[in-house]
Amino acid sequence: MGGAQLALLGKPLGGVVGVPGAVVGYIVATAAGLGLIIAALWLWRRGATAAMASGCGVLAGGATIVAGAVDGVVVFTIAVLVAGAATGPLLAIGRALAFELGRMGLMCTCAAAVAGMAAAAWLAGRCYENPGEGLIIAGALTAVLGLATGSVAVTRAATLPPGRHATVGASVRPALPLYLAAGLAIGGTTLPALHLLLFRWNEFGAEQCRWLSFAAAPAVIAVIVPWQRAEAVPMLSILAAGGTLLVAIAPGPVTLAIGLALTLSLSFRAVAALDEGVRRATARADRSAAAGVTAGVVVISGAAGLGSVDLLGRLIGTGSALTISALCVLVTVWWPLRPSARQRRPLAVEGGMS
Repeated sequence: MGGAQLALLGKPLGGVVGVPGAVVGYIVATAAGLGLIIAALWLWRRGATAAMASGCGVLAGGATIVAGAVDGVVVFTIAVLVAGAATGPLLAIGRALAFELGRMGLMCTCAAAVAGMAAAAWLAGRCYENPGEGLIIAGALTAVLGLATGSVAVTRAATLPPGRHATVGASVRPALPLYLAAGLAIGGTTLPALHLLLFRWNEFGAEQCRWLSFAAAPAVIAVIVPWQRAEAVPMLSILAAGGTLLVAIAPGPVTLAIGLALTLSLSFRAVAALDEGVRRATARADRSAAAGVTAGVVVISGAAGLGSVDLLGRLIGTGSALTISALCVLVTVWWPLRPSARQRRPLAVEGGMS
């Protein structure tokens, strides 16, 4: 919730701390990169436990509260960077624990991520005139949930996996292009769709935040539906690209929100199905690394999708850039399914990730 609000409320937060909204965007991007690096190092060196997630949650929540309460750029920058550094391992460890807990854990984790996006967009719209209030609420909730995770780790330690060193095996690699496609669809569509509502590349307002909240809400339902088949992931990704095309040609906000809802729902559904397929095909000792690597692919591809649509949109228009982004998703889905790739795929992976 805190990260999404920072991305949506760059302009009003910049006014509070005394910098342009674009500078807030640069700070948030730096914090996200820092969190990604620390998450990779943490899982590689120390493994994943609920106690670590609890500490990261409390730290990230406290830093987010500070970022929402201050009005100086230096303290704000430090707080955002600390929050990003703690959020990276928090999310990675959470996914690692979800991989260990099975299908229900994966489904709940993915649904919580989508619900957090929808809640952050709604809260950003409500707190647009006072953005610090939204950050304080998100930070307080994060800290409380971090403390709750710590209490679970103490009372039910036997059900939680120990930290371990792990490697990414052949069971994960065939799924990475499909994770890449999901990240491209989510990152390359969400924020550019909101900019299309403005008919120019500019800062968001409260109305755009509310439309994102409406579009993200159906994705929660799509994720929690119990049917999970990894075989359906390519079709889900293709349909998600169709949602991106609908956003590109949408004549009005309602149609645009429908296209965005399709892309988010189908992409997150594809991620949930991929997670279940990877979990079944991966040895228990390697699941922490599999969880971290797959999450990293989605985050990095999402950032690449947003950056490419941003750059191309300045040159050829956002609608044309979204069309190219949809084509990139289709190519990414086709790549692992081409006949030569399927012939080289190991039989064990074919059964788990077809």
